[in-house]
Amino acid sequence: MLDLGLQPEANSFPAPEDAASEARWPLRAFVCERCWLMQLDDTGPAEAALPGPPSYELSETMRAHTERFVDDVLGRLPSQADRLRIVEMASHGGYLFPFLEAHGIPSLIVEGSPALAQAATASGYRVLGQPFGEATAQALVAAGGLADVVIDNYLLAHIPDPDDYAAGVRVLLRPGGIAVLELDHLLPLILDRRFDSIRHGHFSYFGLIPASALLERHGLTVFHVAPQPVYGGALRLFVAHPGDGSHTTTQALADMLELEQWAGLSGREAFEQFAREVGNVQSDLRQFLESRRAGGETVVGYGAPSRGNTLLNAAGITSELLAYTVDRSPLKQGRWLPGSHVPIHGPDRILETRPDYVLILTWDIQHEVMTQMRTIAAWGGRFVIPIPRLQVLAAS
Repeated sequence: MLDLGLQPEANSFPAPEDAASEARWPLRAFVCERCWLMQLDDTGPAEAALPGPPSYELSETMRAHTERFVDDVLGRLPSQADRLRIVEMASHGGYLFPFLEAHGIPSLIVEGSPALAQAATASGYRVLGQPFGEATAQALVAAGGLADVVIDNYLLAHIPDPDDYAAGVRVLLRPGGIAVLELDHLLPLILDRRFDSIRHGHFSYFGLIPASALLERHGLTVFHVAPQPVYGGALRLFVAHPGDGSHTTTQALADMLELEQWAGLSGREAFEQFAREVGNVQSDLRQFLESRRAGGETVVGYGAPSRGNTLLNAAGITSELLAYTVDRSPLKQGRWLPGSHVPIHGPDRILETRPDYVLILTWDIQHEVMTQMRTIAAWGGRFVIPIPRLQVLAAS
């Protein structure tokens, strides 16, 4: 359905001396015409276990979202929630453990990356260092019993075998229990041309239509959904065993299914149109950068997210067009963006060099970035938003 060319692993961030040996793999997305799940093929690598702090330690927007996520889950539990068994899974080490612990509720983290499991254990978290699937769920039940609550903070999309994952949730979740799964949502990805979400190791791109079908195949049912604004558009699924009278199916579920049907997410045309429009996004950005360079103006980036690497590499952008980018994570500073080899500096670099434009690669938190960097207005600097369409915005 979409071929984004040969790309490096988007979370690799090589040191300058290592960039020459950087590997690349085809980045291609396919759509199943039976269940309408969008997936990558199996030619690429798994996503790197990125060290460093989770997103909620670097972004006020993400911290507020994570706090609301935990509050939403706890608001659906009995008053004696501290006696419940809560198992959580997360991508990139973005665990909810500290937010649950603040409410006096312990959780057990299932972490498949040995490096991240070790780091979580060192932070004092309760951790089982195994990839999640049906076998791991059986081991969890044998060791500690069924889970009252299962929380997934963006893991599902990284699992190569979603069926094994869904079977594991069914085994682990007790009758009457609740699983809350938050994931990137295919609907805004398609409607707003957010192709930069596609990257190696992020194997699956779920709408409610294929997610419901997956869970139903394994004896689970979605009874409520809640769209979320983070990452350009996410979806929170509330899941239980079928026939559970304690969890009533809501109108929000029917509304979302209807919206996805209206958007064409159960047919070829919407996906084919998306693929055509992705080329326009890439060419618009490249033409903008080329014209700025020809005019003697400087463009730099803000952020070093994995999504930005997909965008830059798909559009063929290097440090010739984007002088550098900045990021608040000290572990990324001094390294290069993979593929494009754009240097990464700390945010103060922008104040030192006074560029004409700041391309916000973390466009999903653009308002937070524009507030932090509003001082670029002092020299007439402006912001550039690449997706869903190129926009140039004044700083204020």
